[in-house]
Amino acid sequence: MKRLAMVLVLATVAGCGSNRTGATLPSEPLALMRSGTTTPAKHEFVFTCQSALAYECRVYNGDGLLLRTKKKELVDPRAVAAGGDGLLYVANEGARNVLVYTAGARKLLRALDDGGNVPLDVAVFGQTVVTSNLHNATVFLPGATKPSRTLTDQNVLQGSGVAFDPSGNCFWSFTNEQSMAQMDEFTGCKGKPIAVPISAGSPQSMAFDGKGNLWYTSLSTRGPGVYRCTGTSGCQIVYDEFANPSNINFSRDFRDLWVNDPGSGSLYEVDVASGKIVQRITAGLTSANPPAGVASAPGPL
Repeated sequence: MKRLAMVLVLATVAGCGSNRTGATLPSEPLALMRSGTTTPAKHEFVFTCQSALAYECRVYNGDGLLLRTKKKELVDPRAVAAGGDGLLYVANEGARNVLVYTAGARKLLRALDDGGNVPLDVAVFGQTVVTSNLHNATVFLPGATKPSRTLTDQNVLQGSGVAFDPSGNCFWSFTNEQSMAQMDEFTGCKGKPIAVPISAGSPQSMAFDGKGNLWYTSLSTRGPGVYRCTGTSGCQIVYDEFANPSNINFSRDFRDLWVNDPGSGSLYEVDVASGKIVQRITAGLTSANPPAGVASAPGPL
């Protein structure tokens, strides 16, 4: 199935004036000072993939050092997610599956058959996995290697992002038949869609913080950036300094927000409390061969 071109020029709902936190972009890769001390050598991994010049995924330690590169089994990887147990999940679009790796992506555990669908994004809650596909979202219950159920909306044109809130409800963003950005909630990750009114931007990649507040990136040419909501309402742009923010994910403790910025060929770590950039990762990444997705996960190095 040939992938539809992503609709970039999406109509933007009024009210997306800048309310940024003042993050500053370092011109070179570095780890900045945080609260008077250096950023610690965290026992976490940072993951991203690439699909422009080569199909591969990259694994960094918490300080941005490239540890390993994965190439086998990858066919046009589009997004990544990480579980609290450190497992890495890759939306492997070209092979129409989701690859599951051990902590640190040392070896492949299994492949989840997406039922002929084309996965564009992936999220995990406990051991439940959900993917955003071209025309639907698929849910894999714990232990399943094929979709346990399918979520859809009759108005979908092309799917984009997917996320879980802290209660395990699924949220799916997509472009609808009117070429507008839309977001649906599926209570308990099943049943009928509940439209989520969004007052700013055009949601693409989504993530929830520990307090249940929705964050998302916007693809709209009128309002690109990273947005934060109170719950799922009152959304405002908080970071508009990035060239083209695509995917976001939180660290396990929700202290940091990771931003994938293909426009600058970089991964950024933002300290949520201060809004400051504390790290920029560029090793092996360029705007010509940009990162696709970003996630962090715990695990021994």
